[in-house]
Amino acid sequence: MKTLDESGISHLLEKEVYRRKLSFNQDWRFFRGDLQGSEVADWDDSAWEVVHLPHTVRVEPANCSGGRNYLGIAWYRRHFYVDKAYSGRKIFVEFEGAKHTADVWIDGKHLTTHIGGYLPFTLDITDYVAADGETDHVISVKVDNSDMPDVPPGKPQGELDFCYFGGLYRNVWLHTTDKLHITDAIYANRQAGGGLFFTYSEVSTFQAQVTIQTHILNEYGMPKACSVTHYIVDSDEEVVGMDSTSLRTIDPHKDHTFIQTVTVSEPKLWHPDHPNLYTVYTVVNDGAVTVDAYQTRIGIRHIRFDEEGFHINGSSMKLIGANRHQEYVYVGDALSDSMHRRDAIKLKEGGFSIIRTGHYPQSAAFMDACDELGLMCIVPTPGWQWFRDNDTFTERSYQDVREMVRYHRNRPSVVLWEPILNETDYSEQYARTTYEITHAEYPGDQCYAACDHYKIAASAYDVVYGQAVREHQGAFIREWGDHWLEQAGPRQTHLRCSRGTKDFYPGGESGMLQSSKERAEILNGILATKGLSGGALWTGIDTNRGYYDHIAACGALDIYRLPKYSYYLLQSQSVNVPMVFIASHWTSSSSRDITIYSNCQVIKLYLNGRLLGVKEPDSVYESMPHAPFLFERVSWEPGKLVAEGIIEGVVVARHSVRTPGTPEYLTLSVDDCGVDLQADGSDLIMVHAYVRDANGTVIPDAYNRIAFRLTGPAEIVGDGDDRVGSNPIDAEAGAIGVLIRATKEPGTIILHAESDGLKSVTVEMISKISSTKYVPGKSQIPPVGKPEYDADLTAFFSPPPSRNWVHWSDIAINKPATASSELPGCNANQATSDIVADRWSERWSAGNNELPQWWKVDLEGFYELDGSKIFWESDNTVYDYRVEVSADDISWKTVASRKQTGQDEGVDEFHETGIRYVRIVVNPVSKGMPSFYVVKVFGKEME
Repeated sequence: MKTLDESGISHLLEKEVYRRKLSFNQDWRFFRGDLQGSEVADWDDSAWEVVHLPHTVRVEPANCSGGRNYLGIAWYRRHFYVDKAYSGRKIFVEFEGAKHTADVWIDGKHLTTHIGGYLPFTLDITDYVAADGETDHVISVKVDNSDMPDVPPGKPQGELDFCYFGGLYRNVWLHTTDKLHITDAIYANRQAGGGLFFTYSEVSTFQAQVTIQTHILNEYGMPKACSVTHYIVDSDEEVVGMDSTSLRTIDPHKDHTFIQTVTVSEPKLWHPDHPNLYTVYTVVNDGAVTVDAYQTRIGIRHIRFDEEGFHINGSSMKLIGANRHQEYVYVGDALSDSMHRRDAIKLKEGGFSIIRTGHYPQSAAFMDACDELGLMCIVPTPGWQWFRDNDTFTERSYQDVREMVRYHRNRPSVVLWEPILNETDYSEQYARTTYEITHAEYPGDQCYAACDHYKIAASAYDVVYGQAVREHQGAFIREWGDHWLEQAGPRQTHLRCSRGTKDFYPGGESGMLQSSKERAEILNGILATKGLSGGALWTGIDTNRGYYDHIAACGALDIYRLPKYSYYLLQSQSVNVPMVFIASHWTSSSSRDITIYSNCQVIKLYLNGRLLGVKEPDSVYESMPHAPFLFERVSWEPGKLVAEGIIEGVVVARHSVRTPGTPEYLTLSVDDCGVDLQADGSDLIMVHAYVRDANGTVIPDAYNRIAFRLTGPAEIVGDGDDRVGSNPIDAEAGAIGVLIRATKEPGTIILHAESDGLKSVTVEMISKISSTKYVPGKSQIPPVGKPEYDADLTAFFSPPPSRNWVHWSDIAINKPATASSELPGCNANQATSDIVADRWSERWSAGNNELPQWWKVDLEGFYELDGSKIFWESDNTVYDYRVEVSADDISWKTVASRKQTGQDEGVDEFHETGIRYVRIVVNPVSKGMPSFYVVKVFGKEME
């Protein structure tokens, strides 16, 4: 095999020889709100903030759930020059993401209104700029993240399980190419075409056939004789395959797709355990002159989902996954590329092999990291419990499906597409159309599309979420380890939990231990199910959401990326690195049954140096690769527990916990995950602060207030903003995080932390010179003082009235109820029972399939009513119902009529007086029978 140098193409390693990619991220002017006329070139923007991308429309508090994040219009303006070297070339601007709509102008000329916030779009600005190196051009962007019912996902944020953060929250790039060039796949808008498309007709350890499709556009006013050459290069920079076409004439303003096949002998296959990548150098020649060159990373692998499960490169594999929202504390969706990478690292190190990017396609940076780290991905189209059966919504959603495939089709990490709307009552035609679109965009046997098993069109899909409905069909659990009903308060299950004990979700040691135990039981069941490929935990990381005013504590990591016990449970399922974790704080109130998570064969447990016992994994979890270890009835005494993990008789891992003492001092830990901080104005890094005792033990009941002070070229995100509350901040269970943003100047950053009564601490970080090349422009001077925005003056701690229903008085508790029919063990009175802990299993369910069905409560008195709320059994069943009220049980008045699923958190608000009876009439139901856990009726007794 020849090296790059020996092949004479080493010059291709010199970046941007034939095409340029410049960052457009620095020095934007920003204004939050709507200022008409801001698009004109000579608009005075000197009073606007100077910001760097990725950028969120507003820094928000750690808990901004319940509709407290900014929704509305914001403006961005960037002054820039176009270098003389680009004269006669094509010039494009690529936006990786802007929510939900983005209007773009160049020097006051409107170029586009882009619809949709989760996929990139590219604009050709060649004819709108002068490549003279001196003209002050202005690109203006108006973004709007308001509720937009016809822009997928579409559901109003007040009813949504995540938040519509906004802004230019991903990278923006300026690209220049020759007029004879490889196109951008999304911009070209060709079915299964545009750009470069790599497929694999043969894959084995002996040989791989790589088929490469290259779309070339000639934008010259004359014919061009074009050829394309591909070099496949391995990690040692050896050329392992190449192919070159003969010259082909492409007429003026016409295009051509070249299709070539390159053979790679003895390929290094891509697999989660060894994610081997190749670089393909694509060279475009105009006659004998090279005019374009492009680098693409690929991974050669073969996948299959079928009735036996998931297979990669001929070997079966159970998939233990997690769902991930792209959110980060304070900055919403505006993560720097390094933060996306750190998330991927943490999820990989947490034992996960597959990530469902619920509920939308995510950034190139996160997906790049997945390719490199060996994290497989499920990519869904934007959607969540919302379907508008009109041409506008459906056509936009269809285009989303097309573009998500075009955007991520060359990634070895992507093994499954989800072209349906999450937990949504979409039409059969919609499901069949999106399936057809997916396979039309990715022909061949390496495209797998997933649908919920209970949908009519499910039999047409390659993979279903749930139980297979036909022969040879794959199956996967898209969300496990959570139940929506817990968000209404504690239940018999305890899947959601906080690290500490002062949040809405009970947590701390006992909460985390119970949550992990329940998740272990569920995971064991998934792994025991024959033919099931695996499942994705809901969720990998805690998130904010629109419809409740507290954080969804579903994650194995909290919003600061601090782990809970379940993180170590899942980490132990990985066999790559030996690990041991004792799930105990070892206090006098700790459980005497000590649970240990490890991927070792045997655990020895010591207390204060005495051997307590030697254990093998708990046989109850026989289907788990590495079941927990349980040491029962350990007598408590203060001191130190030490667990040794043993493989083949050798101690390969240790973990210890010590009974916590009194808080003594703080420590700081820079959570860099081996990724350097870049001095580019927008790069971020998390620093964790810990409250420790004299022995170094983190104090689990410490909630000390910690203040931070920073010197050097960086800032604390949210610092000085009382609404955000990021500094000072209270620790949670002895730990908390502070988010640092680098400036454009490299250097040493010193972070100091202090808390009353504790020894303070400092930590140093280095922000390194960024090697990124930026679009030049007129120097931007920040205004004196940050602008005050009208939107920020609204009382933050006053969520919309529709969110206050959880605090209303429920007058139906323990009141007698009847129903049209009852399933044995699920009688009508269970929906008004005050036995909160039993509401997980106890509910009312109709006893037959006859519709309509009704359920009725007698309030045993006359009341003034303000509304009601139904907690439906299933979060993926649509219940069509109406609420009726009556004073005498004879004459009834309909006060609400709607469709809901178990995930819908909207309350039925109405105002009626003199009411004694409330009746719920259900007809129809998308599947199964009418069933709900609880009915709450809000009001007060009449005088």
